[in-house]
Amino acid sequence: MAAIENRTQSTSNTFGIPGVPFPIGTEYYRAPTPKAEVWDEDFARIRKAGFHIVRSFSFWNWMEPAPGVYNLEVFDRLLDTAAKHNLYFWLDITLATHGACPEWLVKEHPNILMLNFKDEPHPADAHPAFPQGGQRHCYDHPAWEKYGGALLRHVINRYKDHPAMLIWGLWDGTSPAWPWRHGNKMPCYCLHTRERYRRWLQARFTLDEFNERYYRQYRHWGEVEPPRDKNNVIEMLSYFNFHYENLCQRLQWMVDETKKIDPIHETRAHAASTPRPWDELVAPIADSWGMSMGSNNLLTDGEPYKIADRAFCFDWSRSSGKSGRWWNEEIYSGMARGGVTWKKQTDPRELTMLLWMSLIGGASGTLFWQYRPEYLSFEGPGYNLIALDGEPTERFHAVTKAVGQIEQLSPHLPLVCPRAEVAIIYHPESQELFGLNEETQRFNSDLRGVYRTLWRMGIPADVVTPRMDWTGYKLIFLPNLALMDKDSLNRIEQTLDQSPETRLVMEGSFGIFDEKGVSSYNPPEGLADRLGFRVADFSAVTEYDIRQGLNVVATPYGEVTLTVPCGYAVLEPRNGSKSIATLGAESVAVRSQDERVTWFGFTLSAGFADYGNPLIVRGLTDEAGIAPPVEVEGDPISTAVRRSNNGGQLVFAMNMEPREARVSLRPSWPIEGASDLLNDTSLEVTDNTFQLSIPQWEVAVIHCT
Repeated sequence: MAAIENRTQSTSNTFGIPGVPFPIGTEYYRAPTPKAEVWDEDFARIRKAGFHIVRSFSFWNWMEPAPGVYNLEVFDRLLDTAAKHNLYFWLDITLATHGACPEWLVKEHPNILMLNFKDEPHPADAHPAFPQGGQRHCYDHPAWEKYGGALLRHVINRYKDHPAMLIWGLWDGTSPAWPWRHGNKMPCYCLHTRERYRRWLQARFTLDEFNERYYRQYRHWGEVEPPRDKNNVIEMLSYFNFHYENLCQRLQWMVDETKKIDPIHETRAHAASTPRPWDELVAPIADSWGMSMGSNNLLTDGEPYKIADRAFCFDWSRSSGKSGRWWNEEIYSGMARGGVTWKKQTDPRELTMLLWMSLIGGASGTLFWQYRPEYLSFEGPGYNLIALDGEPTERFHAVTKAVGQIEQLSPHLPLVCPRAEVAIIYHPESQELFGLNEETQRFNSDLRGVYRTLWRMGIPADVVTPRMDWTGYKLIFLPNLALMDKDSLNRIEQTLDQSPETRLVMEGSFGIFDEKGVSSYNPPEGLADRLGFRVADFSAVTEYDIRQGLNVVATPYGEVTLTVPCGYAVLEPRNGSKSIATLGAESVAVRSQDERVTWFGFTLSAGFADYGNPLIVRGLTDEAGIAPPVEVEGDPISTAVRRSNNGGQLVFAMNMEPREARVSLRPSWPIEGASDLLNDTSLEVTDNTFQLSIPQWEVAVIHCT
């Protein structure tokens, strides 16, 4: 147990596990299962398999059954058992989102309940992720800080010096107070939240300023109420923004309370598998960011490259997390929820592929969800590495092998992801706007569309926002940056003025709305005169058009066919700009006079089954002088290049195809030798090229010197 003892003796806040550059663990306990008599045997097997961390999910109503009475003996034993087996412990303290506040607190403070947009209190409920009750309380009620804070401080004081303690999970599924299981997904409208919102507005506007901005004629602040319908666009955007800033304050309070007591151990918060409008604000508050990431059957459903969506989320987490630190803390270890019926179980190679992709994406570590099946709800059987009776599955054996392979790579780790030449711009405010129009799925699909294609081509791309640095990128894609706020306008103008080597590609809805959420009088808002673009009209390619052959777009890179119905803007060039693509007689893409800005009136993926059209994407990357770091000949694979901590470069070759891949790889830099690290063999290098055979749904790791 030397490693654990050394960790607790340290006064440094350097996070992680000494001597373990890429720790791997598993979710284990969600009260009250698994039963205590299996812990010792399970922990022994977990450690023998090469895992370093066990995670426990906690519920507030389990931990505090009466005011100030803490039921923590089970966690005492869990941490002691972890230390016995040289495992580290990750403890989630769920005071919101997934965790219900105690029943006694609701009885004592009935108005702690969230109210939906109809002023109806959130009823008691359950869910496979919280079978004994989820959040129905609002954290704007002062009792949340009073009692929740007392529990938080008690738990941290109790375990901060335990030799197994590693990470405080302060907010799982970090989210505003949403009574989301009670009608339309809208934020809380309880008295405390409404009062806080009114104070938030008064800190930003006089009443006259408020009336001018929101097109109202209120006579005094007492008349101002939060909006109750998504069609009230400009006020709802403001109300959502208030909730996100409010959420940040709540998480910051939890982090501050934790750090006062324990400045050593890592704090973390947790997101979802797709970006959400509040993530950029919330992610840097804790020491690291994490995510829930379903797997299930991406490789086996006929479209294996959809797994690129996971890599997109990894790159987003790295961009948004504090100092780039992030965990993939929930690789779902099996099928979707089971219960009394069953679904196709996840192929073991999908779990190992996601494990490798997490490493490649620069994760600080990875956890699986979960070790044993969930016994208390219909999440079981499902999501599990181990069968109901505690015996290993093929998934566990496959993951154990991959964990051992990653351990062999330790001299080359940790990996650092270099800055890419391509950026994909995620704009939270535009996602919010799409959401108010019930089009969030469309926004997310278009956001990831070009990324999917670039990933398949082996061209790395960073996921950034207008608030982040754009310097150094050769090519920047802006899918559906529909709401032109000041941050976006300033970043675009700054890039055009100061980065002459950068090309911008706008996709779909660009600058159609101003920063308030009002349709622009001269789109693209704030840039129409500078770029020389005009929006003449809007239309769509329909199923009828596709049947009639009215779906062919002429582009500089060749003709492309829209295979899926999609909308588009009719764009006209002005002031020296030019049309570069047409659909019939209509211009659907324009380029600025200096050729640095291109706007396609359709997104590059909406009409192409959610993949960026490869002909257009390749044409744009060629124009920008961007090529894959590794040239691939032979069967299709995806590649990534990372610098080895032991010198040289590592080439990761991922085979997503349902068959063995035989390829020739030619790095873009000169190499003297190449070693297959997983098979411990040297590869023959001829003309800077080496050959590989990669089994179905597996990864090769080549060290190039």
